Amino acid sequence: MKNATKGKLIKTAAVGIDVIVPLIATITQMPIWVDMSAEATMSGLFVIFAALSVIPFFKQIKLFLKSPSVWVIWCVLFVLFLALRSIITEMVIVCFWGMIANIIGAGIYKYGSYVQDRPDAPEEEKGEGK
Repeated sequence: MKNATKGKLIKTAAVGIDVIVPLIATITQMPIWVDMSAEATMSGLFVIFAALSVIPFFKQIKLFLKSPSVWVIWCVLFVLFLALRSIITEMVIVCFWGMIANIIGAGIYKYGSYVQDRPDAPEEEKGEGK
């Protein structure tokens, strides 16, 4: 197998680790269904979809927050922390495993780049028709 192919496979494995480990941590830590009881918590999927739905407004939010006053910063932080308070423990676990996976994945990816950029070893002459 050529080094370029080995390097691409190693890089693909690194990206897989970077994505799969945090995804597994998210699936195991975030409640997918919310109980309808006194102990009901906010669904992690709600937070994800809420964040995704705000993407189109990032430009306007960025313009508004370009030089915000102190009260605006406190209001934004209050709303953010209020929304995330019920799932903060799960988020810490997901972030921890995401950090570990991405540190390992970055090292593997770097090694894959190194292997990919190395020249292939010359093949020995085989038999030469004898």
